[in-house]
Amino acid sequence: MLADGEGDRRRRAADLTELWGRLSRQHLTGGQGCGCSFGGLMFQASDFELDIVEFVIAGAEQAHLPGAVVFVDAVSRRGPDRYSLPALLKALAEGDHRAATPAEIDCVIERLNVTLSNIDRAHAKGRFACD
Repeated sequence: MLADGEGDRRRRAADLTELWGRLSRQHLTGGQGCGCSFGGLMFQASDFELDIVEFVIAGAEQAHLPGAVVFVDAVSRRGPDRYSLPALLKALAEGDHRAATPAEIDCVIERLNVTLSNIDRAHAKGRFACD
């Protein structure tokens, strides 16, 4: 049986995985309208995967939780300047916390929650126009 805190962490990670699954497929355009229409720069939210993981790492460093950085590297690093956000989310959802403490895992989850929720709110009003 999972301790209450562990079950909550897995649930929150599963919720974040679902949110990222939706966000990562949406389009963002540097011009007007939908990224699928005419002109402008077009991105997908998944293009910002590295930035999101780096925000998590920076948050852990600011909180003086080096074990969180070690955890993120262990489960999601894919080479120099390359991380897999889906791998990080999967490890969190499966309870694969390696040697990280509950406080370090909570920091990672909270930073992901803030970042992904902010992306979702910022682009919910039509900036991401396609699925």
